[in-house]
Amino acid sequence: MMNKSAYAVIGIFLLASACNQDERETPNGMKYTILSSGEGDPAQKDEWLVFDYELKDSKDSVWGETFSEGIPAATKIGDSTQLANEDGMTQMFRTLRVGDSAKTKMSVNEFFGKLVGAPVPPHVDTALSVTYTLKVQDIMAEEEFRKAREEQFKQREARVFSDDTEEINQYLSENNATALRDTSGLQYIIHSNSGGEKPSEDNCVVVKYTGKFMATGEIFDQAESISFPLSGVIPGWRFGIPLLGKGDSGTFYIPSKLAYGPQGYPGAIPPDAVLIFNVTLLDFKDDFDQATRSCK
Repeated sequence: MMNKSAYAVIGIFLLASACNQDERETPNGMKYTILSSGEGDPAQKDEWLVFDYELKDSKDSVWGETFSEGIPAATKIGDSTQLANEDGMTQMFRTLRVGDSAKTKMSVNEFFGKLVGAPVPPHVDTALSVTYTLKVQDIMAEEEFRKAREEQFKQREARVFSDDTEEINQYLSENNATALRDTSGLQYIIHSNSGGEKPSEDNCVVVKYTGKFMATGEIFDQAESISFPLSGVIPGWRFGIPLLGKGDSGTFYIPSKLAYGPQGYPGAIPPDAVLIFNVTLLDFKDDFDQATRSCK
């Protein structure tokens, strides 16, 4: 969720540029609008376009934004020979200069299918549209970008991890719960410990689970039985599930850096969300069968 100052920043540059809009279209047909023009040249091959953005649906629900995070998004410009195979957003990035503000609108199906490359989550209304609004902050060479990014993430991770730890501790205190904590920052409560064999990260596991947001208590996902390779899930699960033996259950309090981090999962998990999972390990085996989506 954005703070008031972030909304003000977006509102100011949109209002100031409303009379100077430039409608454009990418080679593959994605339409976008230049809200205000910057200066200089567009980013060239192997340069990084650094920008802030807001992604909002047609019900005015903000799915993600970077204006209030302190760390802008970025994309590396590829060789022009790749142009024909690029999605519309990537083609648009090639045209932007420092100071440019732009927006594009598309259906939810287009967003997930063409940009995210994943099915629309079950609870997301496919009748919605989404609007992506951005402002280019900088164009940087590889080495300059790498150094700036390392420092930004170092500062941000320390700040967010500290905030998440305090938030989890407060939640536990308010709910009269006592949890253990490992070196990664995962906090957990084991509800049953049968002493049975435990899985490793190389195994395929079968679990029952309920996931909810710690901030609101809202359940965002659940399953009575689901199988997956443990190596392919969020770090909080990779660290937590091996603490359980077959038939055991536990509650995992997962800081955002061990979950979906600053990017979240559009339409499902907001940025920097602390998650709580109640998990029961039903079974585990050596391998995952992609065809049947089961352990074998």
